[in-house]
Amino acid sequence: MLRGLISSAIHSHPSVATIKAFVAKLLREHSSRDSVRRVLDGAFLASLDTVKELMGKYASPDLRVSGDNDEREAIQRLNLHAAVVNTKHLYWLIERMIELRLADSSVHEWADQVALAADLQKTLRDDAWKNIAPGLPLLVTRCTFRLANAVASGSTLAPRQVRMKLVKSWLPVLNVCRDIIPPIPSGHKSVFQELEETFLQIISTLPVSDAQELLQQCLTFSTRNIDDCQHLIAAFKTWFRRADRTPPGT
Repeated sequence: MLRGLISSAIHSHPSVATIKAFVAKLLREHSSRDSVRRVLDGAFLASLDTVKELMGKYASPDLRVSGDNDEREAIQRLNLHAAVVNTKHLYWLIERMIELRLADSSVHEWADQVALAADLQKTLRDDAWKNIAPGLPLLVTRCTFRLANAVASGSTLAPRQVRMKLVKSWLPVLNVCRDIIPPIPSGHKSVFQELEETFLQIISTLPVSDAQELLQQCLTFSTRNIDDCQHLIAAFKTWFRRADRTPPGT
């Protein structure tokens, strides 16, 4: 029953928010957390596998060179549109898992998505996606932010290696998104900057040597307006303080 309810919720029309709200309430009030966890984990993995398959097809060089142009473009549109739809399913599931404090498995899985992250980078560096799925960068970033923020806030516990992989896998995607999304006015904060801050918080929990490696990849967070990258300045100051207190060779 739970599996069917979750399927109905994630496949319901976006304008029918009451179904999603109703199913979310049932999940919150269900007597067995283990049952809810199993069903949510299963739904998350199924949607994630679908997104990986579709993004892999879209980014595949084989598909890009096969068939005539019209047919290839039609297939690519279908693949990318379906990937976006399933990423929306993922986001709803992530929200439920975090709300119920059942997101540990999804954090582990998301941290392991090196291939998906690579396909996304390849896709976003090609302007074709803008006419097919303009909301893709924002949607993917929201998924990453929600999971990373759950880790940074402590509501979801993740071992050091998982925290390291989470940042290492998805930081390159964030950097690509920064390059293609127009900057917002100073004083306003986008989900991209929120993810920057969250990644920096996670990095500060890692051993000094690991933090050094990742912080150097965060230099792209700097902007022409120094006031907009105080989070990066603070992260480097924190690293230097920690490094000064860390014995050599540790």
